[in-house]
Amino acid sequence: MKKILSSLLCFCSFLILNAQDVVKGIILDQSKNAIPYVNIGVLNTTIGTVSNENGRFELVVDKINPGDTVKISAIGFSSRVFQLQNLRKLLENNTELTLEAIKYDLAEVTIKPLTFEEFGFERTSSNRNVNFSISSFPRQNLGGEIARKFKMKKYIQRSKSKTCRIDALKFYLAYCDYDWAKLRVMAYRLDKGQPGETLLNENVIVEVKKGQTGWIEVNLKPYDLIVDEDVAIGLEWIDHAPAGRRLSLPIVFPAVGSTHFYQFGSQNAWRKFPNMSTPMVIKVAY
Repeated sequence: MKKILSSLLCFCSFLILNAQDVVKGIILDQSKNAIPYVNIGVLNTTIGTVSNENGRFELVVDKINPGDTVKISAIGFSSRVFQLQNLRKLLENNTELTLEAIKYDLAEVTIKPLTFEEFGFERTSSNRNVNFSISSFPRQNLGGEIARKFKMKKYIQRSKSKTCRIDALKFYLAYCDYDWAKLRVMAYRLDKGQPGETLLNENVIVEVKKGQTGWIEVNLKPYDLIVDEDVAIGLEWIDHAPAGRRLSLPIVFPAVGSTHFYQFGSQNAWRKFPNMSTPMVIKVAY
């Protein structure tokens, strides 16, 4: 257990050392408009970043291995995958990469709420924090994410409803010494117990300020987040002011019955931690 806690408390404390290569470019849509906050990373590694609001990115790698695969993904767009060495050569000749927009066939679902409830974990007292950002290379820890499982299915069944609408997310911010930092709210179906398909089809971005702490509520009503099963709701670190070192949420252990997930890098695999939780609550309408 000490090993798990040590790994968790060092979340995003990994450093990309001895960097030898910088792969840089700009991500555009098919109309040549910049796509903000695109995830770029070497699959299943801690090497990754997020493009800025103008679609530009720099991916720092210490060594290009023949088998390294880079995934480029953005909400609302089809993903692209490249061999890292091929991507580097491609961007040497043309710094632009294009993503194709996904055409969503949105089924109309009407929720006539009779019941409103809140679910999640509200305990904030903890002497431990989980850090999004500690890096000697600017922007190279971006894409780190914390998510929590919400057991919605049993509540939906109890209410005799087939679906519910997630109207808001509340999370607790422990520390921020950046002038500003941006987090993206993420929502996932579960696939074999891990976060899988993204449920939101547009960015939901929250900006926090230096010295800000306490509960923060995000309105999700405009996004029609309708679910009929257990989900994972997360926060992804996507941008920050130049000056600053740390952005943290509390981590509580033990939190019996809770399941949290951590992604140590923009395109890394998820890790699962039972009986731990950061304070997160969702407001739901049936």
